[in-house]
Amino acid sequence: MIRAVILLGGPSRKASYGTYEQASPLFPVSGIEIIGHLLSAIQKLPNLKDFVLMGYYDKKCFQHFQEKYQKLYGKNIRYIQEICEMGTAGGLAQNLDELFDEVDDLLVVHSDICCDLQAQKLYEYHKNKSGICTIMTVRVSKEDSTRYGCLIKDCETDQLIHHAEKPEQFISNLVNCGVYFFNQSFKTTIMNAKAKKESSVSEELQHQPYVKYIKRSSDLDKAYLSLENDVLKQAEREKVFLYEHKGFWKSIKSTNDVLNANRLLLQYYGQNPFLFNNQDYEIKGDGVLIHKSAKIHPSASLGSNVVIGAGCEIGEGVRIKNSILLDGVEVKNFSFIQNSIICYNTILGYWCRIEGDIQFLGPCVIVDNELFLRNVVCLQNCRVSESQEGGCLM
Repeated sequence: MIRAVILLGGPSRKASYGTYEQASPLFPVSGIEIIGHLLSAIQKLPNLKDFVLMGYYDKKCFQHFQEKYQKLYGKNIRYIQEICEMGTAGGLAQNLDELFDEVDDLLVVHSDICCDLQAQKLYEYHKNKSGICTIMTVRVSKEDSTRYGCLIKDCETDQLIHHAEKPEQFISNLVNCGVYFFNQSFKTTIMNAKAKKESSVSEELQHQPYVKYIKRSSDLDKAYLSLENDVLKQAEREKVFLYEHKGFWKSIKSTNDVLNANRLLLQYYGQNPFLFNNQDYEIKGDGVLIHKSAKIHPSASLGSNVVIGAGCEIGEGVRIKNSILLDGVEVKNFSFIQNSIICYNTILGYWCRIEGDIQFLGPCVIVDNELFLRNVVCLQNCRVSESQEGGCLM
């Protein structure tokens, strides 16, 4: 049996696409929560026992999500709340016995990714290799590789040879996707890594007490454990295997990443509409997804890569390109929107132009008529009464 664990993290200023009302993993991309896409792919595993969501958000944030997807897939979804930020492996180490109870393998997935996850193929590869750990990897461009954990493998056996987390210079274009399979033997590996981290911190503080003033708090927190920096370094390399994913994959760290993920998912669901699990939306041509309750004027032009949420009203002559409009957004006549995320219940006046490299308008924003916004971040409950180029409005 398999248990799937989704690592959620917690509230962070880095997640600029999040809003004050919801956790970032619940942000809707292509009409479904970011982690909803992951659950949709994982639930196809025939021997899946249940799901575990793990993070240091308040558990109430995910209560509705749990109820919705338990009903949809018929699988139990538990939430384990970390008491503080514990890193990508701290929560795993603290709850090992509970996580491995009645299962043979653990599928661990970071919540801030989007991909056409082929969970069954990954699992079959993991069982065939009989290692303690299988890491899903993907090839990226040389320029982008240093943004991620870079891996070097033995081309004949697929065994891990070297790992470097976000190196300063190019090492390899094979990067860690943030998707892992672990077997029962992993428990020993992670506990050894935890013990070594605790011993190292205690010794360092004893002999060099001043380090607490010059090191990051996470480096000196015994409960904080990194899957990438602490655990993988302790694992026996000959027992760690790298599975190379051939489909699409995108890490979601910024507003721009959300729009790129939205584009990839719209293309994917356009080619595979039977995989899209939200019946409240209609998939149109040219990468356009529209909620059935939205009101779109016949003269409005949408696409490509556009999502229109529930209850939205799009006026006459409106043009929208490469953007996400969440529920309740109203766009008045002859406005233009490009490369933007417009959050809940925001109102854009007549003849507005919202464009640039990336724009983010938070919930309940009002933009007056005939205004031009370029490369702007606008926080919630804000009224915009004059044109703006660049900067943050609040």
